[in-house]
Amino acid sequence: MQLLSKNSKFHLHWVGVMLTQIGAYFTLIALPWLTLSVANNNPTTLAIIMACFGIPHSIFILLGGSIADKYSPLFVIKLSRFGFACCTLIFALALYFITPSIWLLVGFAIFAGGFSALGFPANQSFIPRIVQHDDILKANVLTMGSSFVIQACAPVMAGFCLLWIKLYLERHGLVNSNIDHLTFAFLLDAALVFIAACCTLKINLGEKNETKALSKTHTLFQTVQTSFHYSFTHQNLKIILLYLMLISILIHGPLLILLPYLVKVTLNMDESALSYLLASQGIGTFVGATLVAVCKPNMQNLGKYILCFDLITAIVFIQLGFQSSLVLLCLSLVTIGCAAGFTVVAGTTWYQVNIPIEKLSGAIAFVLFAIHGLIPLSSMLIGTLIELFNVAQITTLFGTFTAIICFVGLLSPKVRNMGKVLSVDTESKNAPQDITSNA
Repeated sequence: MQLLSKNSKFHLHWVGVMLTQIGAYFTLIALPWLTLSVANNNPTTLAIIMACFGIPHSIFILLGGSIADKYSPLFVIKLSRFGFACCTLIFALALYFITPSIWLLVGFAIFAGGFSALGFPANQSFIPRIVQHDDILKANVLTMGSSFVIQACAPVMAGFCLLWIKLYLERHGLVNSNIDHLTFAFLLDAALVFIAACCTLKINLGEKNETKALSKTHTLFQTVQTSFHYSFTHQNLKIILLYLMLISILIHGPLLILLPYLVKVTLNMDESALSYLLASQGIGTFVGATLVAVCKPNMQNLGKYILCFDLITAIVFIQLGFQSSLVLLCLSLVTIGCAAGFTVVAGTTWYQVNIPIEKLSGAIAFVLFAIHGLIPLSSMLIGTLIELFNVAQITTLFGTFTAIICFVGLLSPKVRNMGKVLSVDTESKNAPQDITSNA
């Protein structure tokens, strides 16, 4: 930890990640709220806009990982942050000068989703390049733990900030519509991400520490193809990817649509209520990340831990649709967040230590794609189902399927032992076979 405290490159990366996280919550609250306001609370339109954000998000996660492996994670992080800051600033200015339309929201969602996704794999694969091998878990706990603290605090801060701006505009007679205050949310996000991008300009790895590319002669398509082949022939990654895709469809995608819909339409509350739910999820993720740091779980049993946590998540998700109390909803989100926090920190450490560094960005890109890539399809499905069924019926159906998958997974030796390294990359003699001692 002492060496980590003197690592200026890690500090700059850490600050950049935190600023990006804080800014993201302003958009995370403002975009669905703006969409529902423009679309007269139509859940199908909300699902379409979130899909427009999610589909390029999914595609550019894969491209971002391959570009990072081919060139440099640092280059991709810079491109992602500067690009996102510019398109968010343009969108905020457009909201200020013209009446927002569905097409304007679609355009912003596509560009913002693409730029924000580019840096996802690079952010995770960058840490092993700037810290010592023995400090990887500590660095993950610090960066992700800080992100989870931000996830707990930033939504409430963003909610109160938007409420204060709204009241200020009303008091001074500057309000032309009920969405004027949301313009400032996008401006603040753009400003914070721009500062985070400037932090990356201060990081200098030097030529000898730059990423070893797969091959400068490979095209981008060949690099993606190489990452795909590696990920789906590696016994562990293949099982993990297929499992994560199912959980993404059944839990993460539905939550993206159900939470704002529950708050605005079912419970008839304002933006601050949505911020409380997101903050509760953040508190839970921080608790889950802390469990990893305190317990230092045996990574060979990682599959069992994940399946048990997701089984609990499924049970909580079922009762989510029956709640009418904001307090109980917040408690439910704390539980869901705790499971996610444990899985993210422990799982990311597993990837970073087990996968050869020259293939790390591409492999992580496919893992992130498994988590985020199918969310747009799942969100559109939920937007359609809300028109036909009530929220309680939807959460019961999806939660039950998730519980069955987790239960069957626990009974299957191959699935519950997904944390054991069964296949070692023969191309890298440095790839460890067991990371239990490092955890």
